[in-house]
Amino acid sequence: MTFRLPHLSGNAEGALWALASVLGATAMTLAVRFLAAEIHTTMLAFLRSALALLTVLPFLWGGARTRRRVRITAWKLHIARGLLLALTLNTGFYAIWKLPLATSTILFFLAPVFATVLAGPVLGEHVGPRRWGATAAGFLGTLIILRPGFGAFDPAMIVAIVSSMAFACALMLGRIVADRDGTDAVFVSSSLIVAIATLPPALMHWNIPLAAWQWLAIAALVTGSSLRTYADIKAYAVGDAGFVAPFSYLRLVTVGGAGYVLFAEAIDGPTVAGGAIIIASTLYIAIRERQRRGRPRPVQTP
Repeated sequence: MTFRLPHLSGNAEGALWALASVLGATAMTLAVRFLAAEIHTTMLAFLRSALALLTVLPFLWGGARTRRRVRITAWKLHIARGLLLALTLNTGFYAIWKLPLATSTILFFLAPVFATVLAGPVLGEHVGPRRWGATAAGFLGTLIILRPGFGAFDPAMIVAIVSSMAFACALMLGRIVADRDGTDAVFVSSSLIVAIATLPPALMHWNIPLAAWQWLAIAALVTGSSLRTYADIKAYAVGDAGFVAPFSYLRLVTVGGAGYVLFAEAIDGPTVAGGAIIIASTLYIAIRERQRRGRPRPVQTP
């Protein structure tokens, strides 16, 4: 049964789901930042993935009809996608730990820009001059934030960009394998492969949480991450992408505001300017996708 909010238009419901996604992403981000002071981010990535496996159990033990929906044929593509998502998770958590929260969040919004670059060679899509222009603007915004040669560069910025790039590649592979094996198969295989792939890095920094507050924060991390994923899917399923997409950028307000209040992190002028350009470019890409497809697939970020 599909869960719908009563007495709301599609766009209004989509906006509420987008706000729920912002809430989930903010909870996840803050949990990682607090926990990373005592637990290495590779361990956090594994715990998040291992506990998230609980959501896969209904597909594995839900009867023959449910298991038929997760028949996997393109194993190599499924494995590649799972490894990319594991890379996204590890690099993303590291960037949240090392960078100001607003900076890491802005750089995560580059995923749709990278996805546009990959759409042609990977999916065979035609990318017109307007989308290429928006993509170039996104990279310009990145250069403004990185400021190469001006002393403000932090190597963790490159890690955040790698996270966005890996997620964009995973999105492209997700479209291919979903067409072949279905979305349920993609969900199950990704969950299993990510949990396995995040284990070896975690073993190098193995540290089982002991304090009650740590497990509460881990619960917030897993719950927030799951809420963000589900809410993103729902938001773009019921609402118009051009209307829903701007609400996702409230993450900058919630995450950046939390960074300022809780960690005394200020946002400098170049970061604001570069972030505004990146947001404008990704929003334009979302709008062009809506015009081109009618109802596009979600434009997501890590």
